[in-house]
Amino acid sequence: LWKFIPFPDNQDVLDLIDKSRTGILQILDEQCIVDWGTDKKFSLSLYSTCDNISQRFHVSAAQRVRNKFAVEHYAGFVEYSTENWLEK
Repeated sequence: LWKFIPFPDNQDVLDLIDKSRTGILQILDEQCIVDWGTDKKFSLSLYSTCDNISQRFHVSAAQRVRNKFAVEHYAGFVEYSTENWLEK
């Protein structure tokens, strides 16, 4: 017997990750292209861009010091470190 399973609309999370010019991956691409891109500058760019446009992006003062941020996914808050993102 087939039963419908409801699931949340995650478009806002997808936009946070991959939206043109303001998504996390777009900001990462920009930092990888420029000669002066660093993990710290990537973090600062994320904080200044994503913190203002998405309720799913979270960063505390303690996370800023450690170049970390959190995304509120369907499963809850997931913390990320930007260390070595440009290298990868």
